[in-house]
Amino acid sequence: MQGTVEGTMQTTIPGVIACGLDVHKDKIDACVRMGDGSPEGNVVIKTFSAMRKALFELRDWLISLGCFKVLMESTGVYWMPAYNILEEVEGMNVGVGNSRDLKNSPGRPKTDKEDAKWLSRLCMFGLVLKSFVVGKPFRSLREYTRYYKKLVQERARQVNRIEKLLQMNGFKLSSVLGDITGVSGMRLLRKLADKGELSVSDVRAALDRRCKHTPEEIECAVNGVMKLTSRLLLQLQLNKLERCDQELDEVYAHMLRLSEEYAWAVHIIESIPGMSTLSALYIIAEIGTDLSSFKTAKHLTAWAGLSPKENESAGTARPSKTKKASQYVKSLLIQCAWAAIKTRDTRLSLWYWRNVKRLGEKKAITAVARKLLCYIYAMLKSGEYYDKSLDVAYANNIGAMKLEAAQKIVGSRKSVSTPLDNGADNIDVRLASDQGGVLEEALEPANKQAESENQHKNKSGIELPNETAAPKKRGRPKKAAAPG
Repeated sequence: MQGTVEGTMQTTIPGVIACGLDVHKDKIDACVRMGDGSPEGNVVIKTFSAMRKALFELRDWLISLGCFKVLMESTGVYWMPAYNILEEVEGMNVGVGNSRDLKNSPGRPKTDKEDAKWLSRLCMFGLVLKSFVVGKPFRSLREYTRYYKKLVQERARQVNRIEKLLQMNGFKLSSVLGDITGVSGMRLLRKLADKGELSVSDVRAALDRRCKHTPEEIECAVNGVMKLTSRLLLQLQLNKLERCDQELDEVYAHMLRLSEEYAWAVHIIESIPGMSTLSALYIIAEIGTDLSSFKTAKHLTAWAGLSPKENESAGTARPSKTKKASQYVKSLLIQCAWAAIKTRDTRLSLWYWRNVKRLGEKKAITAVARKLLCYIYAMLKSGEYYDKSLDVAYANNIGAMKLEAAQKIVGSRKSVSTPLDNGADNIDVRLASDQGGVLEEALEPANKQAESENQHKNKSGIELPNETAAPKKRGRPKKAAAPG
């Protein structure tokens, strides 16, 4: 790539004005390169403060120079204020490049101004693919969805702290309750934090009717006395857990309020098997509803990191892994894929269980996640809901394929063995009426005949009749007598 860059930038493009911004926490180095056909062009470099007032000065400076083509590096979150201000200018083409694509050539000086000059070169010749930035209305929703995910992770850490404290004090509550933070678990934990010990009557009063274990079994798991210091710590941890739950409810309410304008997209996505309202909010916040930035569904899945990288050399394609991508979209779709394969008689679940042995669990679930994103792309483009009738057609197609395969096997068995008991016509009727156990039912008589034939074979493979079958002898064979 470096040889290509040097070869194509011997002269600047006349009439093209491009700007490179090297963004930092406290300052921004801007380089405007005006193409005039010379090797370097007319370069103007200026440093601005990163304060909001200075960002408006940067905007006015670019407009005064007639520069409407800007490229900056995605350094943390420092690029966002400048991006938000510049994108509001009519006709301004603002791009954000990935750091791995913006490295300068080896051996060149590394300074802030040199980085800005390099960015202006790349921007002038269009040598960097812009990173996808979702529309401004969705970025507000994205702040809430990502904060919601952080709160869920923090809640999980808090539950682990409570479990660790219980185990240190010898209380095995998680051995008898599936969720220690459920209705019954929270009641028991509150009583334990208040009293320091639990009796059978306390356990019986706190248990929900859906609990599988008896009060005596649970009392045996939490038998003991918790010291005062541990009780105070447990009380603090339970209070923090409740605050996390309250914050999650508040954030979710704000997410629903912000997505009212895009309720149609939420309803479309949540109609897909495995997708919930919360999952739909996550997806919309990350990719938006206008998918014109992605030419096809393949481009979207490649951006999400759900497609394997191309690795070909000397005409031979080599296996490769999926590339690193947005941790929010990919992880969410993987979770939704696990939920989708648990549904009954859907295209996603049927495809997974047919291919999981061949591909392996991880590859198969990643493929299901990719299918989910392809469905989302097609449905948001067309505005149509998920069509469940296609699931029925897919299931019928699989049943027809199984029926055809079973009939071929039955035909091959009939050519080398005796006819089946009920005749071919009855077999076809049974196959069509019960496609689930089609193979076992159709081949049962032939399998029984094969088993009876195998019982009359000795170790050398010679068939023996029933009455002359040689009995199995135990012990070591006798040695042959030496010639006298």
